[in-house]
Amino acid sequence: MDPAGRRGGGAALSHALWGGPGSVAWAAIACTLGSTALTGLTWLVSHRRRLIGRVHSTATTAAASAWFTTATVTGVTAEPVAGALFFGGATVALSWNIRSVIRMTSDGEELSGGEALSMLFDKAKDKAGMGGARVRTTEVNDHKIKAKMQLPAGEMTHEDAQKATGRIESAMQLPPGAVLISKDSDRADRADMSVSDPRAIDHPVPWPGPSHPGASIDKPLRIGVYQDGDPVEFRFVGFHLQIQGMIGSGKSIGGAWNITGELITRRDAAVFSIDTSKDDQTMGPLRQGLHGLATTKARAVKLIRAMHAEIPQRTAHLAKMGLQNWEPGCGLLYWVLHIEEIAKLFEMLDGEDEERLAEIVKEIRSAGGGCLISLQRADYTQIPTLIRSQMAKMCFGVADPDDLKYGVSARQRKAEVVPHEWENHFPGKAYLDAKGIDNAHFAMPLRTYSWGPTGREANEAMRAHAAAFPAAAKKADEFTRRVMAALGDDDASTGPDTTTAAASASAAFSGPHSPHGEASMDEHTDTDAERAEFVETWNQLLGDAAELVITSQHASAAMLARKLRLPAEDAAHLIEALERKHLIGPPDQEGRRAVLVAADAGAAAVVDQLRREGDAVTAALRTEDPDPALTAGPEQQIQAPTEAEAAALQADDPGAPLDAGAARVLLADWFRRRHAAGNPTFTADDDELLALHRRVGRSRTWIYEVLKEFTAVGVLQTSRDKGRKCWTVVDLAPLDDHIPHDLQPAA
Repeated sequence: MDPAGRRGGGAALSHALWGGPGSVAWAAIACTLGSTALTGLTWLVSHRRRLIGRVHSTATTAAASAWFTTATVTGVTAEPVAGALFFGGATVALSWNIRSVIRMTSDGEELSGGEALSMLFDKAKDKAGMGGARVRTTEVNDHKIKAKMQLPAGEMTHEDAQKATGRIESAMQLPPGAVLISKDSDRADRADMSVSDPRAIDHPVPWPGPSHPGASIDKPLRIGVYQDGDPVEFRFVGFHLQIQGMIGSGKSIGGAWNITGELITRRDAAVFSIDTSKDDQTMGPLRQGLHGLATTKARAVKLIRAMHAEIPQRTAHLAKMGLQNWEPGCGLLYWVLHIEEIAKLFEMLDGEDEERLAEIVKEIRSAGGGCLISLQRADYTQIPTLIRSQMAKMCFGVADPDDLKYGVSARQRKAEVVPHEWENHFPGKAYLDAKGIDNAHFAMPLRTYSWGPTGREANEAMRAHAAAFPAAAKKADEFTRRVMAALGDDDASTGPDTTTAAASASAAFSGPHSPHGEASMDEHTDTDAERAEFVETWNQLLGDAAELVITSQHASAAMLARKLRLPAEDAAHLIEALERKHLIGPPDQEGRRAVLVAADAGAAAVVDQLRREGDAVTAALRTEDPDPALTAGPEQQIQAPTEAEAAALQADDPGAPLDAGAARVLLADWFRRRHAAGNPTFTADDDELLALHRRVGRSRTWIYEVLKEFTAVGVLQTSRDKGRKCWTVVDLAPLDDHIPHDLQPAA
């Protein structure tokens, strides 16, 4: 029986039961209320339809309900009622048939919207292996169509649909990447489906300007556009973000620039950036907007140590305010530590500073901050897994599918994202999965904004942007001010202002004999005044050199020559003086020198003392020739030394170095003797330790590694005395387990 027949039979039965004089009034009231409710419900549930469809559905319900009410009162045989059923029913049925035909026609208006997706999926689902699934459109705009996919209950889940995405696109004859299927959080037998044009982001998208200038960092950042046309927005508070991508994929200009470019516009954000890989090339244009920029190891170490020291103070401050985490208006700038090419930084850091950086990553969130890092491949050889595990993921193009497991999240891997298909052919395309990214977008490609069609124009645009939002315009809290003070204002050097001292030294050493237009320190002066001026300048320069070496924990003449702008021979004299003053050790077999003074609070006192006292040996280099009468010409034959002179000049043969086991036994015996003699504490320049070092014949680096080893097992304990590192023998028991009894030193 057709719907009209069923309605007629129902109306006849209703009239027979309630059409009598005693009940007809109540039946009419009930039918009227029911008609009103059904008509209103139809209008509400059809809200996603176009207006014509919504009106059509509601009018049909209203007409059918009104006829049923009338037929209940008069009966279906009444002439007006029967005519309305015949002519009105036929008209309504024909109108619905017309709409159905239009929907099935490729030129029909509604086919361009959501109904076309349902029809297209129905035609393609069997070919794609999705038989039994249905699609219902929920949203249509100029860039995408969103739909709900109803899956066969007990037969499929959203993961099955995701795995069939490629087949669905093929069966529907859509571009690869057009269909995105994600989980419905409410129903396991449903999935969310989105269809958009992946080619929409194949070309650069110009930067539209800051999203919330002057607002809090608590407002979302806008860094690009998704494939479906939605803006890429996320709130960068309460988590860390790792950016991975191959060379040329856009992770620096696309990722770092857009994120930090947004951050510097927020009134309560402070960005500190480290880039020891590209100097000023990447982050230089943002300099005015940054609260600190470190492009050298020494400056990076300063920043890490300063932030590490301030984090406990910030957490204590928040605790006093009754806050578990940073909140807008708490009075603290939200810190963002940005590190470009973090793998290179880890190569530079020593063990203690690497631990400090790891602790920053673990603790900065509670203190009101987050980390933003970038690298090419985030495997364990490039970055500690402890740090990688703390990171949300943003992945640009990569060269190898194997790189995916390091650069994307677990749910992105399940969704089978494909950044390896881009490589570096589409700079700026990426995937983002972070706190606040919804199910519809975590596996959808995006394109970060472009700051200019050429590198020069992009740099100019970024410089202008940073100048419009300078860090100096923000009111810094006491903790931020101390970190900025630790960095100083000069990024060109790694110490306070070495340029002035270096220039003074160059002026003091200037003379016609220097190949660089400057004389070396070996050239003497002629007067006491000149000698006094030299000594004073030299002392200041020596202090600057000491500060550079201690801060960077690296000592080489080449570094001092470059940083202090000195001739090579003068830099070599500085290194010799620092060794005489026991600030650095002698070169090992590879030519490296250990820095014997730690870069902590006591280092400043050591440097100040060195500036006051200077180096007497270097001052002696400027004295007059002790015997000007002793001369030699180029043709004069050199007289051979006597046998006694030759014997005195003969150096001892150091012999072959002891093997590692025997050398450890000698060190262990020395620890026992020091402990028994009541003199358990020693420094790196202890005469007995130096003699032992010469006896074993192994490098100084090896000695330090063994000292570190014995410290780890509890034999030794480290401390500081006036900025110098000391070791103390505290427990001999572990020596018995650490050194085999049957191991004897070599003969």
